[in-house]
Amino acid sequence: MRNALREPLAAQPVTLPGIALAVFKATRPKQATKNLFVFAALVFAGRAFVLADLIKSVLAFLLFVVACGSVYLFNDLLDVEQDRQHPTKCHRPIASGALPAGAAWVAAALLAIAALVGGYALGPLFALIVAAYLVLQVAYCVRLKHVVLLDVFVIAAGFVLRAVAGGVAIHAHVSQWLLLCTLQLALFLGFGKRR
Repeated sequence: MRNALREPLAAQPVTLPGIALAVFKATRPKQATKNLFVFAALVFAGRAFVLADLIKSVLAFLLFVVACGSVYLFNDLLDVEQDRQHPTKCHRPIASGALPAGAAWVAAALLAIAALVGGYALGPLFALIVAAYLVLQVAYCVRLKHVVLLDVFVIAAGFVLRAVAGGVAIHAHVSQWLLLCTLQLALFLGFGKRR
């Protein structure tokens, strides 16, 4: 009998709607709440009710959701063999075979490009922060997640970049206190999860 944890599930008919749904699931939409940090500058600058700034912040949030989706796809492509042997991760779209690797690579690239291009619409500096976030996360997926302590600091840096990007999107000053509080909260959550 085939071990379902070590091999992908039986190939199923590949359809465009099926691939689209698998890509959506692989981007882990439930994790989108992590990107709420982009709203910190909006709130602490007292501009939450300024419509133009609110719209820019929502766009910044959505662009980080797209960027994160790209990273999740990339991570799952790298970890596919380990995920297939994991009791719960084996059900992820790529590990289960619901999302072909080729389609996942294309989707990851398109999402990253969309995040960068969309980011440029909010300003070159915002796009640069998105690019820095993507580079940091790729480094995390490839190597840094295996380095004790450094892995948590990289995760925390991702949250700090979100907070900075939120301020850049609305041209608001991001105080050192906001950055420090964001870093401390992210480290607390990261070390709590590791424990």
